[in-house]
Order: sequence, then structure tokens, then C-alpha cells
Amino acid sequence: MIAVLIALLLTQSTSDLDAALDALAAVKPGDTAAYHAAREQILAFGKDAVPALAERAAPERWTPAGWVRAMAAEACRLRLANPELAAAVDRPEGLDPARYGLFRRPVPVVLPELARKGADAVPLLLERWRWTFEEHKFSPAEAGEDERESFRKAILDLPGRISDPRARHFLAETLATAGLRDSWRQEAAVSLGMVGGTEALSRLTAILDDATQPAAVREACARALGRIADPAALDAIVNRAAGEKDAQVRRSFLQGLGLLGSSWAWESRGKALAATADRVRAGCADALVEALRRVPAESETIGIALSLTAWPASLAAVESLASDASASPEARAAASSLLPGLRQALSRRRPK
Repeated sequence: MIAVLIALLLTQSTSDLDAALDALAAVKPGDTAAYHAAREQILAFGKDAVPALAERAAPERWTPAGWVRAMAAEACRLRLANPELAAAVDRPEGLDPARYGLFRRPVPVVLPELARKGADAVPLLLERWRWTFEEHKFSPAEAGEDERESFRKAILDLPGRISDPRARHFLAETLATAGLRDSWRQEAAVSLGMVGGTEALSRLTAILDDATQPAAVREACARALGRIADPAALDAIVNRAAGEKDAQVRRSFLQGLGLLGSSWAWESRGKALAATADRVRAGCADALVEALRRVPAESETIGIALSLTAWPASLAAVESLASDASASPEARAAASSLLPGLRQALSRRRPK
């Protein structure tokens, strides 16, 4: 009988917790007062609720439909299980004027500090962005704007910096939100490319293919494609780069090819991906040499990208272009100018 009663009490407690989580996740973004009231209902369950909150914040729960609830559950779990961390994330030292005023160039810098706290900082920061951002006591006037911008960018950059894919739906939502500052959407795009995997491709290409989007946001999406280590990202870049009319976006596609084909990056991913690495690096190198023929004015960007890729066959391809009578004089000259740097890059990558 006692066991039955205990089971009923546990079931009721779990049901109450889920109802409280539903209410918390439903709070309108920016409604700080309502959020605090709803969060207190969950924190009142105390540390006994930590295991249940952990289950409701498990990585598989961070879905397009469920990530807000999972994020809220994890933020509450951390506030119960690690209040010292929560307090430190709530009040970063890098936003304290007394701290950053000591710098030679006194500007707020907060990302390195948050990165040192690791993945546990991410849900607390997403909670801050969604519900309580203006609760922080920023300085007045221009200094406060600098603090806000530093904090916003740190929240967007952190998931990419520490490779936390839980934030991918938040980043995608931020990127897709028209009316937000271009600088925020740019940071969201690059961070999404770093953590979103192939799932992020459709989000990024949707912005790229929309001519009404700001050029600054589109160029960030072009660079972000280079962060997705998959042949599909190569296809996405190649299919768009040649026809791109905006010079900065086109340059960002070229930068993306260098990042995507980076020999160092693929080496770090291990031998299991060697075949994919060869396919992607070769494709990036081919696309860059073709771009050199087509837009030799971008030779500096292309040279850097080819050096990053360090694909052995690219040297012969550039040498061939340098002496190709069918190429424009500008393309031949650009190819010739790249050869010393490319030879040096390839010599550094030779196996010992």
C-alpha cells in the first residue's frame, strides 16, 4: 500500500513538473516578469527534480518543436544543480565596466570567458537571449550599447566556438528572423554552419537564394557553407558561386571553399573520413582553379583558399592555367602570381 502511494505521489510530481515546464516554454519572448514567475514554479521542486529535468533536457529533446522546452528544462536544472555557474553566466565579468575599463582599448569582451565555462553556459545564455536579456544592468548610453552588442554576439558565437549542436534550432531561428540586426544574423549563420551539420544546408541556402535578403547576411551564409564538412556543402557552393552577382557574396563563396577543403581540418577528422576528405578537397581545388580563370581579380582570396586546401593536383592545374593560351591575360598572370605561395603551402603538407 505504501509503495502504491509513493508511486502515485511520484507520478503526480512528474505530471506537475511537466505542466510547469509547458507553462515556462510558452512564455512569450521578452516577457521577463512572466518568465521569472513560471521559472520559480519549477525551481520550487528543488534538487529532487534534477534527474527529471535532465531527462527532459536530453540532447534528443532539442528538436525543432521541442528545443525551447528542453532549453528551459536544462537552464532550470543548472540553476538547481550548479547555482555558482548560473550566477557567473548571469553576470559575466567581461561586461563589468570596472573590469574592461582596465584594458588598453576599453571595450567589453565576454566570449573567451563564457567559452571557458563550456557547454553548460549555452542553455543559460539562450534563456537570457529569449526571456531576460534586458534584465542585465547595462551601462548607460554608448557604453551600454557596446556591452549589449558584445553579449549578443557572444551568445550567438559560443555554440560554434565549443561545438554545441543543441543550439542549432535557436541559431536557425535567429538567422531566419527578418528585422534583427544584420550583425546578429551573420553571427548566427556562421555558428549554425559550425554546429548544424547537413541539416543546416537548407537554412543557409534559403537565405542565399533570396535576393531580398541583406548582402551582409547572404555573405555570412556563403562562408558558413564552408563549415559543413560534407560533399553536399561543396555542391551547394559550386552550384551558386559562378552565378552570384554580388562581389562580396562571391568572395565569401571562395572563402567557404578554402574552409571546406582545408587539409588541416580534414586531417583532424580522422582516417575514417579519408575518402570523403579527398573528394571534397579535390572538388574545392577544382572549383577554385575554375574561379581563378573566371574572376582573376579575386586571385588573393583564391590563393589563400588554395593554400588552405593544399590539394596536390591543384599545383599542376594552376601551372597549366598560367600557360593556357585560351585563358585571358589576366587569368594567366593571376595564376602565375599564385604559384610560389601554393608551392610553399604544398611543401608544408608533405608527409614526413
